[in-house]
Amino acid sequence: MKRRCIVHIDIDAFFAAVEELLNPSLKGKPVIVGGLPHERGVASTANYEARKYGVHSGMPLAKAYRLCPQGVFVRGNYQVYSAFSKKMFSVLAQYTPDLEEASLDEAYLDLTRCRTLYSSLPHTVQEIKNRVEKQLGIRVSVGVGPNKLLAKLATNKAKPGGLVDVQPGREEEFLKDLSIETLPGIGPKAQVILRMLNIHKIGDLWGLPRTTLRSLFGLNGEELFLQSRGIDSRPVSMASIPKSISRETTFPEDLWDRRLLLAHMAYLCDRLALSLRKGRLFAHIIEVKVRYSDFKTEVRRRLLIMPRQDMGEIFKIAQELFLQLYSGSRLSLRLVGVKASDLVRTRPLSLFEPYSERRERLGAAVDQVREKYGFGSLLTVREGMLENLYGFEKQRGFVLKTASLTK
Repeated sequence: MKRRCIVHIDIDAFFAAVEELLNPSLKGKPVIVGGLPHERGVASTANYEARKYGVHSGMPLAKAYRLCPQGVFVRGNYQVYSAFSKKMFSVLAQYTPDLEEASLDEAYLDLTRCRTLYSSLPHTVQEIKNRVEKQLGIRVSVGVGPNKLLAKLATNKAKPGGLVDVQPGREEEFLKDLSIETLPGIGPKAQVILRMLNIHKIGDLWGLPRTTLRSLFGLNGEELFLQSRGIDSRPVSMASIPKSISRETTFPEDLWDRRLLLAHMAYLCDRLALSLRKGRLFAHIIEVKVRYSDFKTEVRRRLLIMPRQDMGEIFKIAQELFLQLYSGSRLSLRLVGVKASDLVRTRPLSLFEPYSERRERLGAAVDQVREKYGFGSLLTVREGMLENLYGFEKQRGFVLKTASLTK
């Protein structure tokens, strides 16, 4: 059996790298993307200069500012980042059909079936790296290995901007001195247990029998046993369906006005429906999340008989769930969110819900307008929500040009 050649490519500090490219004055400065210091969101990306101060993705912006007050805080632009991502994947698709989009800035390529097309795989991998960096204008890190796990670990070793190839027969040498937290199966709690056992490197794990790992971590112990030895049989999946898609917002100030909160919910459902249409996905479960001013978080979900994709249908369900959660509450809210899960690519036909070509054409037209003029150029709302939306668009800084009522 031929050894697989899996390539993992990752754009270094993606959002921050794009901001530096568009604004060269930011180079050399600590850049934190995600919002302004006084806002209550979290950092999406921190460049390597900011990471020196302890700032990392997922950290509250207020804490990031305390750690790095001299940092440059940027709200960011998802549409711009998405354009850079598409450019990267268009380059990668020229080398192999076995391509997996792991995230907006991360991909796996399987060159195994295409190896006869290339005189030298190491040369080809270097060429891929060079072409992506030339097309995007930002650096990437690349790892090569016989499976996805080792390729990913090699990329982490290569950061920032390098290339690491795990050579045949040298897998154990590569793994043994890596810290245990580099393995994806080891979370913070597992790290504490392993360090109490004086296990700090992956090589230290090899002394623990499989049965011991199972007794300590259950089924995760079995996975940990395999990962620590570099064993990973996962294929490079070209069309993987995400487990869920969610959209949420943390307000600059706590909100209690129910109409304004519902308008925010309509906006989030609109963003969610756009993502579903782009992925040609339908949701069996709709979930609503609220976080109160006292930080208590509540979630309510509904299982649907027929999967949904339409914004109006999703918002109708989300509105009912939201009102159940927020009914009679005296507390204001600091966050609302909506999530679609149990996703499928095709919607089963129903005798009671005939296919609506008009609705599909409307959704495609809305997407075309937004692609050209930006998401805020057109908002879709259900009947009865238009009066609330004017206050909402003023709060969020939108200019409401068109309101398309979807029934």
